[in-house]
Amino acid sequence: MIPTSSKGPEDLASESPRVHAIVLTWNGAHLLPECLRALRRQDARTPLHIVVVDNASTDGTAALLACDFPDVEHLRLPENIGYGRGNNEALRRALDGGADFVALINNDVELAPDWLRLLLDAARAHEAGLFTGTLLFRGEEMVNSTGLIIDGLGRARDRDFRVPLAELSRTDGEVAGVSGGAALLRASMLREIGLFDPAYFAYYEDVDLSLRAARAGYRSFYVRAATARHRFGASFGVDSPAQRYLLGVGHLRTLARHEPLVKAAPLVALTVVYRAAVKAPVELLRLRPALAWAELRAAAAGGLAALRALSDR
Repeated sequence: MIPTSSKGPEDLASESPRVHAIVLTWNGAHLLPECLRALRRQDARTPLHIVVVDNASTDGTAALLACDFPDVEHLRLPENIGYGRGNNEALRRALDGGADFVALINNDVELAPDWLRLLLDAARAHEAGLFTGTLLFRGEEMVNSTGLIIDGLGRARDRDFRVPLAELSRTDGEVAGVSGGAALLRASMLREIGLFDPAYFAYYEDVDLSLRAARAGYRSFYVRAATARHRFGASFGVDSPAQRYLLGVGHLRTLARHEPLVKAAPLVALTVVYRAAVKAPVELLRLRPALAWAELRAAAAGGLAALRALSDR
């Protein structure tokens, strides 16, 4: 945690706030060029420092950056430490370097040229701490996310998932949370509430950050016109065993951390039983043993993570 007492729109006291854009990658050299070129094309007319956090890639990422993107800072880590901890390495540098805002961009996301400008305009007009736009599927006029929603079982979902863009009726306004795939964060907020919880390896760390921010009085805000394109599932694969496992663990930990205690404890127990006794056998019946094993592992590891979170409370 990085405590501070600063809070509010002072981040935009100057007309040119300092923005750090952080792109986390792991063996994503094939994805980086489009992502980084889109960042270079941003028309916000404000200092933008681009950092690629490299989770020990072995696919030529270093050579690509040195040859084609020498202006981009390459923060190479000695091992793959996941999404939250990897981003935290660059977030600390950004805060120490006096950044006013930090943009988090997945390596499989391509921003529209006005994305940053529109979110900074929203930050000038609203005292929210987290900002997001309309994330679209790459190659489709279909919505991936307009922010996060959280259901009664503590599960986070992309709002408006798979809604055709032509049918999207959302207007600018508050949302329960932002997706870490493409978001702008106010630095003063991070200095107060802290960075990503390092206990999350991937998935749900953005949910946890959004909920901690809300508890501290920082809203999440959606800007419809700020668009980006996402190669959905490029990192772990859609509904892969790795994704299923990480989502299960993240859900259980977040449930234990943020739901009222009287609700969290029974929900954790019921979710663990449901994954082990219902979802795993169903995947076996579907002849998908790898997903069945992922559900069992998620129940066990997620249950332990939830117990730790409950005990911390």
